[in-house]
Amino acid sequence: MQGRSEGQVVNAETRASVQTIARLIATDRRPAVLANEKGEILIANAPAQRLDLDRAALTEKLDWRMLCKSALRAGSVSVSLPLDGGATEGEVVYLPLGSGAGFLLRLAETDQEATWLRNRSRAATLMRVAHDLRTPIQSLLAAADGLLDSGAASAEDRETARKQLHNAASLTLDHINNVLAVIRGEQSVAGMRPDEDFNVTEELRTLIAMIGPIARARDVELRLRLDPIEDVWAHGPVRFVRALFQNMIDNAAKYGGHDVEICLSARPLAATGEGRDQIAFSLVVSDTGGGLPPEQKTRLLESTGKGETSPTGREGARRASAGLNVLGHALRQLGGTIEVLDRYEEEEDRSPERKVIGTTLRATFTLDAPETREGAADAALTPPVADSRLDGITVLVVEDSPASRDWLRQMLGSAGATVRAAGNGIEGLALLERPDLHSEIDVILTDMTLPYMNGVEFATRVRHTGPAGAAPGWKGPIVGLTAHVGDEIRRACQKAGIARVLEKPIRPVALRKALLEVLGRDDATSSADAPAAAHGEQKSAAGDPLKTAVVTELIAQFGLEGAKSFMRRAHGEAESVLSRLRADGVGPDTARLLHAATGASGLTGLKAVETSLRAMEHDVAEGRTDLSEAMKNLQTSLTQTRQAIDQLEN
Repeated sequence: MQGRSEGQVVNAETRASVQTIARLIATDRRPAVLANEKGEILIANAPAQRLDLDRAALTEKLDWRMLCKSALRAGSVSVSLPLDGGATEGEVVYLPLGSGAGFLLRLAETDQEATWLRNRSRAATLMRVAHDLRTPIQSLLAAADGLLDSGAASAEDRETARKQLHNAASLTLDHINNVLAVIRGEQSVAGMRPDEDFNVTEELRTLIAMIGPIARARDVELRLRLDPIEDVWAHGPVRFVRALFQNMIDNAAKYGGHDVEICLSARPLAATGEGRDQIAFSLVVSDTGGGLPPEQKTRLLESTGKGETSPTGREGARRASAGLNVLGHALRQLGGTIEVLDRYEEEEDRSPERKVIGTTLRATFTLDAPETREGAADAALTPPVADSRLDGITVLVVEDSPASRDWLRQMLGSAGATVRAAGNGIEGLALLERPDLHSEIDVILTDMTLPYMNGVEFATRVRHTGPAGAAPGWKGPIVGLTAHVGDEIRRACQKAGIARVLEKPIRPVALRKALLEVLGRDDATSSADAPAAAHGEQKSAAGDPLKTAVVTELIAQFGLEGAKSFMRRAHGEAESVLSRLRADGVGPDTARLLHAATGASGLTGLKAVETSLRAMEHDVAEGRTDLSEAMKNLQTSLTQTRQAIDQLEN
């Protein structure tokens, strides 16, 4: 065995630790090296030297930094090292070295040991993926039951049920693909995928939408609180965040009684040393299921190796524990902690016989702050609009599409409005329950097709005042947005207290004018009806792939770069639909995807793309499955439109 510096100097503080580790490595018959995060070798034994396990081998054959980051969070991580003649299994173990960190790579000594390690890791991965598959399948079944039972329901109810069914089916297929990839050996047994930037808030919303049908079937009320109420982005292993969120919420929805409250909070942390800024997250799930039995608490805490538990007043209702190991694994990978706390009927009661009425799970973990996100217009740089100003007006926007929600926020904000945004009805209700926001909001703008509860149900619950003022009881005007305006929908909206229903896609100036009118503002009679005169709008030339009127208005509102940003996002959505059609053909979700892309294209002035998409919508509605000619036309439109967007100038 020999030690190597490769630029790394072992100081006195770590020398004793390194010497102890060196003696252990020297007697290990397996190839073993101790290195730092940069891949610089501190110690390598003889078997490792025979395999040329130097810095180049670590950094070129492995994603060494990512492995170290994962080992630092979880303590250890499996690894498959490509070598001549195949791959060798092993693991990377984090070892604290005084004020520094070391990472021990140990490889299997024999083919039999390598096979055992590979199969053990693959079996563990399959167990976790297969367990997580249960929730979307159950959601799929619950959504299907809801759709079958909605024969006498309104069109909006049926559309909501169909949307939930499609979402559950899509998530189920994703999980099945993961299982098949593991079985075929196409997915690394270590489950290593690069960390990425992702919207943590939107991940939580998506999981609540998936679990929503299960909760409804069990008559469970889900409540969501966000702190802050704005979307929070982070950089990290999104798969483990999803697994943690899914198992905490799923367990409460299935076994936690009739009321489940979910609270996600995020706080920025200053960077230490040369690292990134970080964000501390806390997910708290509180239920009324009668308390978690002591043996389940023990199992959960043992599965994480962290956390603490409060004394149990009495054993509560017995609950399934199939997801506890998966939850613990996800939390270990995130380097987080969990608390399991009993909820009591009388919180002030400290007697041994006090009644346990539920459980609170509090998981905490830290992720890096994201890279600077591109593609969204900067609200601070968006030029203000002159027509139909919304100064002094606070709007609550309830919209489940992140792109549409961002567009509405920017568009209304550029007209002077203060915008509070929610991704679904339960989030919107939670905002209205806050006394400061309840009195601040002047008008609600809601999509009518929402997950968990549709727009009509949301509006009905907004108007309702429950016991002790528990529900909002809000009295202001509500405006609905929908792509399916008909007499049935209008009657349902009127009954729910919705002042006006607007059809998608809608021009910004028309939307602002409608909001002013329902608020009874005099300036609703501004020049909003004539945006062409205000902005120098011109008619589109024949053959122009862009709709000049819409593009001119976008540029006037958001500036050139902001307008291009929204147009490129709509263009990308259409490209995504085309790619999916080429790969999978026409499927049960094709019509919805085409409809969404068509709306986004119309909203942002992509005339040629919108025309091609509408033609494809018609073909699908007519039952045609051969869309080769239509896809060719769409590709031509996309190419022409991309060039036109790039050539736009002030």
